[in-house]
Amino acid sequence: MNTKLSIFNLAFLLMASVVQAQISGNSVYGQNYSQTSGNIQTIDKLYLTDSTFIIQARVAMNVIADSYVATFGVDEQAKSLDDCNDNIEKRINSFISDLSKLKIAKADIYTDMTTQNKIYDYKVNDRVAEQYLKGFELKKNVIIKFINIKDLDKMVTSASAWQIYDLVKVDYNVTDMNKIYTQLFQAGTEIINQKKGLYVGATNATLAPASEIYGEEFYSLSPSQLYKNYTAYESSDVYNNEYSNYTKKNLSKSTTFYYDKMNYSGFDKVINPIVTEPATEFVLILQIKYLTEKHKK
Repeated sequence: MNTKLSIFNLAFLLMASVVQAQISGNSVYGQNYSQTSGNIQTIDKLYLTDSTFIIQARVAMNVIADSYVATFGVDEQAKSLDDCNDNIEKRINSFISDLSKLKIAKADIYTDMTTQNKIYDYKVNDRVAEQYLKGFELKKNVIIKFINIKDLDKMVTSASAWQIYDLVKVDYNVTDMNKIYTQLFQAGTEIINQKKGLYVGATNATLAPASEIYGEEFYSLSPSQLYKNYTAYESSDVYNNEYSNYTKKNLSKSTTFYYDKMNYSGFDKVINPIVTEPATEFVLILQIKYLTEKHKK
């Protein structure tokens, strides 16, 4: 490779450094750092041949959901299937009736039966434990579509009034995916054009007027994928020896769950980077290939 191309290559190995104030909370209990894993940026390498090069842009955007879907799990046990079904239906219908106070239409509520099981137990006579059919268990899910995330707290309170305590999951729905893709694509091409101007100015290279899309990757991360957890506490240890005999009983430790956005290191641009409400994070990685004028065919 000639000297001009070597300079061309060096000019392309640019790295943007980000300086952030480091203020830590209890979330460090759930993290595992090595001495070299701090806030180090990866180098954005360009892909080169003797006649082409590829410039890459990484852009991301936080998007607040347009609507949500909450799934509540309901279970009921009884001696007969009829009693089991009657009891669970009464609880579910009462819960759905309460949801109407939140202006949630019945068309946005669906009840899904998931499992129906027999429950067995044992009768112990003398030294014989004999198994018998004790009853039945029925499980259903109440699936609710809603618009205002603040209504979720009211749903949880209402559900608990009918012995429904299992909030299985919450889905975050974003409707206009094409609009998000277009916005990210435009931001990516602006970054690539800016990089191209810097690289060409640094190397005095002449590029062919035409270019082509070399590759792209478009994906999203939902809030459910971004939640982390930790258990924060400090404790002493007690050791047994040949002169003592005891049972150690530990206290229950609470686990904290929190929304943790993805690391923005290595991104060229983040649209709407600061959010307080958990958001869906969209990412576009775009690559454009250019020809040098000298090697144009």
